[in-house]
Amino acid sequence: MHDLVELLRLPPLEESHRRSGDWTAVETAVGAVLPGDYKRFVDAYGPGAIDDHLLVCAPGATPGWTDLLENNETAQESCRIWFGDSSLQAGAWPLGDPAHWAGDDRPDWFRPGDDLISWGTTPNGDFLFWHVRPGVAPADHPVVLRERGPAFERFEGGFTEVLTGLLTGTVHSRYLSRWLTAPHSYGPAS
Repeated sequence: MHDLVELLRLPPLEESHRRSGDWTAVETAVGAVLPGDYKRFVDAYGPGAIDDHLLVCAPGATPGWTDLLENNETAQESCRIWFGDSSLQAGAWPLGDPAHWAGDDRPDWFRPGDDLISWGTTPNGDFLFWHVRPGVAPADHPVVLRERGPAFERFEGGFTEVLTGLLTGTVHSRYLSRWLTAPHSYGPAS
């Protein structure tokens, strides 16, 4: 995580203000254990915007669209529209439930029992997720970008690895890379 902190020109983790959230309640609400590097980052720096574009959400954050739980609910609902026929299906249903899938807009790499947990968003209406797979450790959940349409990009590597790669150019996104330009910054979401 050290490289990410340096790229964003943040104070070292040990010197920054740490807040301690109730991660157990949050993880129960989203139905998955969240990656430790994300929890350490959010505990140290809170919610914010990378390069005034990529918003990292945190539990209980205000404004509401930077709240992890609220953002995840909105992001999952947007995926339900693409994964299934929303006109025939009322209410929330697990994304990994193939009984609700219809059409071709679900990505090929998404399997029954999988989940997408959103941790970020952009002003363009894009969402960033962890691709949660049964039996896979939280640190190994790939990062997924869903562009506001049904286009998905999936990046192997966790929260820190993918963000560091996007900021250094070793990871390229058709949608995000043009918005993430040096010198990089992290600050309150506005």
